[in-house]
This record gives sequence, structure tokens and C-alpha cells, in this order.
Amino acid sequence: MNWFNGSIPDAIQRSKQQKVVFIVYVYGQNDLTNEMDKVWNDPEVVNLCNNGGCVAIKMAANSNDCAHFSQIYPVVVVPSTYFIGVNGAPIEVTAGHKDTPDFIQVLKNVLKLHNDQLGTAQSNLPTGGAQPGPSTDPKANTEDKPPLEERVQKVKEKLEQKKAEKERLEKEKEKQEEAERRKLGRDLQKLKEFQKEREMKETVDQLKKEKAEEKRQRDKIKEQIARDSCEGFIDREERAARFKKETEKQQQAQEEKKQAQLAARQKQSSEEEAKKMETARIQVRLPDGTSLLNSFPSSDTLQCVHSVVSQHVGSDVTLSTVYPKRTFTTDDLSQTLLSLNLAPSAVLIAVPGKPSVISKQGNNGGGILALFFAPFLFLWNMIRVFLFGDKRSSQPKREDTPDATETPDESQSTRRRDRPQTAYQRRPISRGDGNVRRLADMRDDDDENATWNGNSTQQM
Repeated sequence: MNWFNGSIPDAIQRSKQQKVVFIVYVYGQNDLTNEMDKVWNDPEVVNLCNNGGCVAIKMAANSNDCAHFSQIYPVVVVPSTYFIGVNGAPIEVTAGHKDTPDFIQVLKNVLKLHNDQLGTAQSNLPTGGAQPGPSTDPKANTEDKPPLEERVQKVKEKLEQKKAEKERLEKEKEKQEEAERRKLGRDLQKLKEFQKEREMKETVDQLKKEKAEEKRQRDKIKEQIARDSCEGFIDREERAARFKKETEKQQQAQEEKKQAQLAARQKQSSEEEAKKMETARIQVRLPDGTSLLNSFPSSDTLQCVHSVVSQHVGSDVTLSTVYPKRTFTTDDLSQTLLSLNLAPSAVLIAVPGKPSVISKQGNNGGGILALFFAPFLFLWNMIRVFLFGDKRSSQPKREDTPDATETPDESQSTRRRDRPQTAYQRRPISRGDGNVRRLADMRDDDDENATWNGNSTQQM
């Protein structure tokens, strides 16, 4: 393809002078441009352009010429081809790539339209009167023909007029093009403003929609929170009721367990108490100060205890208790130890003499006096033995059994006098040299003779 190598104004000027089609090809750097270049280089396309006398020029889409050109003729698609007539109006515009047959048909149509426009313009030119033919009369020609200088001057004036007219027309054309360019600029500005307003409106609508959506989501969340709160309140009440019920069940189970344990302990205690009550451990304080310990079935009568004590003492005795204070009579001898509250253990005092039929306060006055003065006598004997020693070792031993001639009061006094000085028999204190004294070993182990009564006091 034979492209015009000059500038765009030169190409426009040349197309106007020759009254041919002005072709502008805008290309880029893409595949469509490569395909369109092949169409332009087709021989048939080249022949049509050359035969039609077209002035063709190509420009890059990113060039300054294309920027100026797009101010008048907007370039939307690359590549594009503009077919412009002599009057500056575009005859045809092709955007993008076209096949060779289609492009040839477009080119033919453009040339045809251009020729039609030129024919219409020539037919509209004013026609003058009939030109008189050249005079055959030489005289007339000589008389009518002006001088050469005058004719040259007229030709110059006509040339100047044509030049001035041409300049005027170019200025008017430039003014018209400038007006069109300004109009196109205003239209583009209006279009930009319209697009901007539309974008702003779309942005406002989008914001309203987002606010509405946000409000809807917020209301939904509030409803969900309210519903959850209501459900949570119900759940709390249910949990509280369930916890209360479980607590009551646990407390009831604990109470039942405590009652069962208490019943088991009471049963065990009663069984142990009953087992203890089966045997009565009786400790009897004899008149000579010694003690007699023995166990009896609780179902035995007091007569059994009385018989054992009487046999041990060698005479009849009267049995009594210190607390509660009571002296047993002959009627009590037939009662069981359990009924007399002597089980599981008890301490009895044996006083010489037969038990009376009816318990009287005066019958056992001597025994009560002996019990009253026994602690004092015990202290006095302890002090006397510690200071002066035991003088009874040189005296002959008295018979444990009282003389038959002695009265009960004398026998009781004799037994009290022969009673050991301490609760348990000690050996005499052995004297050593100087001021050093030591106690001898005891005859018997106290732990073997120690017993316990019902009040947990140690008795001998």
C-alpha cells in the first residue's frame, strides 16, 4: 500500500486539491492490527486506492497526531479506518478487522459515493449565457482586444482574488472545524458529566442499599438476641428448677444415708450393749480392804454373788453400792444382776453381817462410817509409814477369821485395824546409808490387779 509520507495537513490539502477521498488508518499493537495490515497489502485493495486517486495516511494510536485527530473524529476501536470526503465529513468508518472481500466492497461503495457527490456539486454550478464565437473580422478583434499589460494586470487581480477567496474559505473552514471541535468537546464534557452523575447516583443507590441491608441485618441480629435472651431466660429457669430438684434429691439421699448410718450405728451399739449386758463384771470390796473381781452371767441372781463373797470371806456379808446408794436385802438376792442394774459392770461393798429383810438406814451405819473415815485413815497410815516405818512386822499376824466370842462391831474394828496401810501392799522401805533412801520392788505387778469399773476409775 502506497501511504502518504507527509503531515496530516499536507495530506488534507492534497486530497482537497485533487478532490479525492482522504483515508486515515489508525493502527495499534494487537492481533487485529496485524490482520488488517494484511488486508491493506492485498493487490486488489492497492489497485482500487491507486485508481481512485485516494490519499491514504496511517498513524499510531498512541501518537500525538492520533490525539489531535481524535479531537475531531473520536477513535473508539483500534484498528479503525476513516474515509473522509472533500467537505470533511466522514463517508464511512470501519472499526476493527474486516475480511478482504468485505473491505473491498466497502472501498468500492466509498468511491462510488464520492463520485456521486462530486457530480452533484458540478451540476449545481451556475451556467452563463452563450459565449459568442470568435469574430472573423480581424478589425473587430483588434479593436475589442485590450492591451497586453492590461490583460496581465487583470489576470493578476483574478489570481489575487482567488487567493483571497481561498484564504477566506480556509479561514471559514478552520472556524467551522474549530466550532465543531468545540462542540465535540462540549458534548464530550457533557457525556463525562452525565457519566459522573450516573456513577454518583449509582454510588448513592448502592450506599442506600448497603444501609438498608445493614439495618435489616442489625434488626435481624436484635431479634435473634431478643429470642436468645428469652430462650436463655427459660433455659435458666429450667436449669434452676433442675438444679433445685437434683439438690433436693441429693439432700434426700444424704439424709437417707445418714439415717441409715445412724440406724446401723444404733443397731451396732445396741448389739454391742446387748453383748456387754450378757456378762456382768462384779468387783467386790472386802472388809479387809482387798478386792474380789469375778464375772457372772447377767441372768444370774444376786444370790450367786452373795454366795461367792460369803464363801471367800468366811461369813455372811451385806452387799451394797455407793452410787446410787443402796443396800441389798434378802428380797434382792432373788433378782437377776441385769434387773438390779449391775450389768455390764458394778462395784459392790461387802460389810460383815447378814442382810436384813428390809433395807433400813440404821442397820449399816457402821459400814457407812467406815467408808467415810477410810480416806482419812488412808492418808494417816501413808504419813505414819513414811515417817516411822511399819511397826506391824514385829507383831504376830492376826487371824483373818474373827473370834467367835467377838461381837460384830469388835470384829469389824479388828479387820479395819489389820487392813493394809495403802491401796496396794508395798514392801517396807529399805533404809540405806546416809540420807539416800530407795523403795523396794513391789511384790505383784499393779497392772495385773488393776481393774476398771463402769465409771472408768481404776480400782484395786
